[in-house]
Amino acid sequence: MDKKRESGEILEHMLLEEVKIENIDYIEPPEEWNPEVHQKEPFVPPVLIREKDPIEEGVDERSEYTLLAHHRSFWRMQARGQFTVRAIVVRSSVHISLAHESIKNCVEEALLFDGLLRNELCENRSRLSELLGYSRARITQILNLLKLPGEMRRKLLLTDEISEFQLRPIVRVSKVKDQKEMFEHLIRGKLTGRQMALFADEKGNGDSDIEIEGMPDLEELMSRERSEGETEPGLSRGEARRVAAVVSPAHVRSLMQMIRLRSDEWRDEALKQGVSRIDMEFLGGVSKLRNGLYREAVRILEDVVEENPDYAPAWFYIGKCCNLTGDLDEAENSLRTALELAPDEPDYLIELAIVLEKMKRENEASTFYRKAGAIRRKTAAGRETN
Repeated sequence: MDKKRESGEILEHMLLEEVKIENIDYIEPPEEWNPEVHQKEPFVPPVLIREKDPIEEGVDERSEYTLLAHHRSFWRMQARGQFTVRAIVVRSSVHISLAHESIKNCVEEALLFDGLLRNELCENRSRLSELLGYSRARITQILNLLKLPGEMRRKLLLTDEISEFQLRPIVRVSKVKDQKEMFEHLIRGKLTGRQMALFADEKGNGDSDIEIEGMPDLEELMSRERSEGETEPGLSRGEARRVAAVVSPAHVRSLMQMIRLRSDEWRDEALKQGVSRIDMEFLGGVSKLRNGLYREAVRILEDVVEENPDYAPAWFYIGKCCNLTGDLDEAENSLRTALELAPDEPDYLIELAIVLEKMKRENEASTFYRKAGAIRRKTAAGRETN
């Protein structure tokens, strides 16, 4: 989650509405919920949204409202037997920005985005990204958390310490059983995004039906990570294998040969070679970037990753555009996503190093410069041997 002002500071001047608890549709707390454990947490007014059509959305006929955020505050009031709750009801763009700034839980952020889009308070993801200062690709990454199993989402509402970045490898796993095993390791070990990705890689290479006891030891995974000399969270060696079948480095090099031609020529060449529609969109985005039209390029490339989240080159060029326009936070997020999918691409490593250097994070930058140099030296040595 991004750094935000304290919830109390944001909400103390907002007009709160009194709403009957029986009129609110909400997520039930998980079995391990204990009001006493969270009793000392500061009370933050729950965030609600009035459903445009409750029955059509599968909400109980009496439930006009849906709880989006600050579930622990709501559950505490419910446990005390209260009949009403003073809450923020999101009705306009003013409410959206203030409610969003109060949220620290990644699942609640996803619930807010979903509620706004579902009830057309924001007509689409583009408008939501403009309102909150997020890229559309980032909006999509956060919404993807709602693909996690319901019980897992309920448990995540108990803590604000787990980020979307740490959960991203779990979202990419298709089998629920594997997701649950990874989630248990995350909860017990408070793993970084990189450690989660390493564990996801081991699951992808093993038998999905074996029990946790048969899985690689967690300390062994962490030790292997350290022995590779890379401690920065978020870079996965294993995720590349899944995308390789879709967008291999050789395929990307072939595409980039076309984009070096003049505008009219690369389109003709791409059509002649039968380039897929999504590859054509990608090339169109890169072409815009080459002509200095960075915002147009980002819009096109975000369409690509919204349709195909594992398209690593599109994430790379989104990051490059954001770097060129000075949006360094978004550049870092996009480049780290590209590196999760293709961790040994030296161009991606160098671009991230440049961004980190601009952010005055020289030690991190030097790590990526060194890794890129080592990969290029190894590649050159391989060519000489052949």
